[in-house]
Amino acid sequence: MKRKRNRYRPDRARRKALVLSWIKGIIGIPAVITGVLLFSAALAHSYRAVLDLPWLNVEDIEISGLKRLQRDEVLQHAGVTQPLSVLQVRTATLAKRLETHPWIQSVVVRIDPPRRVVMEILEREPMALVHSQGFFLVDTQGKLFLEVQPEHYQQLPLFTGFAGAKAGLGDILAADTLEALQTFLTALDQFKTWLPVKDLSEIRWQDGDGITLYTTRGAVPVHFGNDHFSEKLKRLQSVQKILAERQWWDMVQTIDLDYPRQAYIKGIITHPKGI
Repeated sequence: MKRKRNRYRPDRARRKALVLSWIKGIIGIPAVITGVLLFSAALAHSYRAVLDLPWLNVEDIEISGLKRLQRDEVLQHAGVTQPLSVLQVRTATLAKRLETHPWIQSVVVRIDPPRRVVMEILEREPMALVHSQGFFLVDTQGKLFLEVQPEHYQQLPLFTGFAGAKAGLGDILAADTLEALQTFLTALDQFKTWLPVKDLSEIRWQDGDGITLYTTRGAVPVHFGNDHFSEKLKRLQSVQKILAERQWWDMVQTIDLDYPRQAYIKGIITHPKGI
């Protein structure tokens, strides 16, 4: 009779080996986790110890480009307090944080080895006041960047006519509108000794119709249209001289300069007339 193989013992040994291997793995996992935690704690402790080293502290924070902002205001907005380790300075994060300030257009933050932090700030340049759903400062890029009280910025010209567009904080003026306003202000600056901003109550903008200026004396509307502003301001200067000589200024109702080489004036005692 043929002898049968004993299959029980090899299978049993194999299962036992698998169980032992599984138990060892289970027991080893907490050990590995404990080792990782201990190693991480050691690294964190070492990192904190390195941060506390005085010879790694920022020695100087240089801020350039400030015109209206104060140094303390910039540091506070950036969330920078000293002592500060060079290893804690995140230049991209600081720049992004600073650019949320309404007066800051852009900023570059860099580390100047060994221990100096440099912040190069470009402040917004307010071009004028814009009245829409409130009073806003508009910069040279056409962005309405700050809501203000107009009495605090009387040195700036006031543009109206934007209420219908519902322009608000953070909006940017259309490119053609911005170009027209900038061109007019550049021309107006050439005549600032004769026609300073304080003599203007407002400058109204209307798409398609252009610019109409209102004087503080009598609130006389002076229409300029969309172009040739320097030429028209020069013509207005001549017209005003004639009106002053004849003592007619207080009787003027409107002046329209949006004609080639002419000015049409409407007054109380006269019919519309070209000068």
